[in-house]
Amino acid sequence: MSTYEPAELARELGYVDEQRPGKVVRDYLRKKYPNHRKYERWVLDEEQAADVRANVPRKR
Repeated sequence: MSTYEPAELARELGYVDEQRPGKVVRDYLRKKYPNHRKYERWVLDEEQAADVRANVPRKR
């Protein structure tokens, strides 16, 4: 089973020039999973990564 991190998914979605890599993905994840412990690292499984890909718009 593969795991993913927000910065990796953000790059895949075209967010390559962010000052804080993966922030757009983390912002989405915080809304979706409000009970995630603050400052804890995000490690996403395949299902969560697919959800991010489906709901975070690609950068144009």
